[in-house]
Amino acid sequence: MKQIFSIALALCAIMLTSCVKDEVYPYAEVSNLTNTEAYSQADNVLVTAKVSALVGIADVQLNYTVNGKDLKSVPMVLENGAYAALIPGQPKGTKVAYYVVATTESGKTTTSATNSYEVGKVPINYTGLVLNELNGNDKFIELYNGGDHAIYLAEVRMFKDSNFDAATWEGIEKNLAPGEYLVLYSEDLKLEIDPALVFHSGLSSKKSVRITIQSPDGKQIDDFNLNNDALVKYAGSFGRNADGKWYHQTTKTPGAKNVDGEEALTMK
Repeated sequence: MKQIFSIALALCAIMLTSCVKDEVYPYAEVSNLTNTEAYSQADNVLVTAKVSALVGIADVQLNYTVNGKDLKSVPMVLENGAYAALIPGQPKGTKVAYYVVATTESGKTTTSATNSYEVGKVPINYTGLVLNELNGNDKFIELYNGGDHAIYLAEVRMFKDSNFDAATWEGIEKNLAPGEYLVLYSEDLKLEIDPALVFHSGLSSKKSVRITIQSPDGKQIDDFNLNNDALVKYAGSFGRNADGKWYHQTTKTPGAKNVDGEEALTMK
């Protein structure tokens, strides 16, 4: 009888144990911590992270320091399956360190590993910046970013007719986004526009002309060098067709996609 009673107690203990619910893990997991590049002081840096938890996520914060001090915290927002927040642009040479703190609805916090970057450590790739349209009648020059990342224009310089001692235009503190145009106008027009968008020379549609743009280190980015010794008077613009080569385009398109021309230009 005693043996039967012991077996019954054991069975009851097993049944009670099986009825106890397993405790849910109360912490979040933070992974895939990444950031965009900071090529210049104009680049806000997008930080993203994947945050998951078996319980609900109550809050996700991005914490960062600038040169090892001034700890700041920014709330992260869930977008397209990842949490994201921006770190504002910082001066070139600034070292930024950041990490993510995730809090679950159970009140438990998880702190990620720390990532870091230095502003300007990755050099700007200027190869996507091109002269795209020149118009000697309306006296404008159009720049275009055909690359896959923003190009910071500060210290980019433009020269005319091989006079590399004096720039006709100095770059501005602006990020030119991929696919974006920037139109500059000759000072001869005396327009009431932003002085930063004025180049200090004229521009002719009936004689040879050379326009060159250089990166801050003096390397040539792009060069337009038209041979027009016959002094042909062109209407419309000189512009790049879809093939990337220069043509006489009868339709001017400042700040917009070029309309392909049929007459190819003879370049020096």
